[in-house]
Amino acid sequence: MLRKTTAITLALVLVLAFALTACSGGWRESYESFLDDLVGKVDVEREIVNVNTEEAIRDKLEEYSEGQTIWFQFDDFDGDGTSEAFAFCGKAGTEYLEGVLWFVNENYAAELCESGKWTNPEMVTVEGTTFMFAENHDDGLTYVFGIENSKVYETAVSGTFSNLEHIGGKDFTAEFTSYDYYETEEEAKKEEPTTKKYWFYLENGEFFEYGADDSLRRADLRKYKAGSDVIDTIYDQGLTDELLERYYSDADQETLDFIAKEAGYFHSIMLRENGILNLNFYGAYDDCFYITFKVSEDSSEIIDCGRGFYLPAAVPAIATYPEEAE
Repeated sequence: MLRKTTAITLALVLVLAFALTACSGGWRESYESFLDDLVGKVDVEREIVNVNTEEAIRDKLEEYSEGQTIWFQFDDFDGDGTSEAFAFCGKAGTEYLEGVLWFVNENYAAELCESGKWTNPEMVTVEGTTFMFAENHDDGLTYVFGIENSKVYETAVSGTFSNLEHIGGKDFTAEFTSYDYYETEEEAKKEEPTTKKYWFYLENGEFFEYGADDSLRRADLRKYKAGSDVIDTIYDQGLTDELLERYYSDADQETLDFIAKEAGYFHSIMLRENGILNLNFYGAYDDCFYITFKVSEDSSEIIDCGRGFYLPAAVPAIATYPEEAE
């Protein structure tokens, strides 16, 4: 009954308003003013234009770029209600894309890198944050770009590492090439660099590195069976069986005896917050080696070994470190 009475009352008010203003000639103005007061201001003349479309973004890219668009990713990547795109413009080869990587929004397009050869451009979403990953065919490095407030930015890990890979959760790995086990730059120039895997994580849209506490001693490594076994093996024969097979597969007994005598001097033991433990030690013939373990409170396993030394951090500026071992 209340709804019916309200509807009748509203109709009478509208009729009365029309009757009062019809003679004055200003009925339209009064009617619109009455509706404004009743339901709120509405601009009936406003043109609704949606420039935030894939077609508009593609048109903007064509204004700036040259060559064919052969890779295009369009979305609201940062979740702010405005869409953007990453694109590659150039030509496609059998092994790589040759041309320019672009970022595009409704206002402008920007070159992300100079023209070059690229492989495997892809969008990677981790914990709600989306990045564009691209491998440069010429330098072998991974370039990584993110978006915030519809603007593109280059991440702290971009252009520094190879094969940057998401391994689950917030964690990543990447390969870092360095002359890390030579004491002087002059020595380094005479030798080949080593490439080793380092570990990273994402937090609040930024990349950080798992830096290492390098204050550990052999007693800390002996807490784990795999670590204790490695120490005993190195003391006995200088290198583990795997390292001997990899680097001295044709060695005679005299060479093996020399390695056992001259190798096995520990340099550093370092632990990272993600449970990665790196052992650096000297070998014979002025060589250096590492062994990498994955450890937890009650277990450990060797996951990698090779020539070279691990650094506490590949990029100290973005590294975070665990508390020092007691």
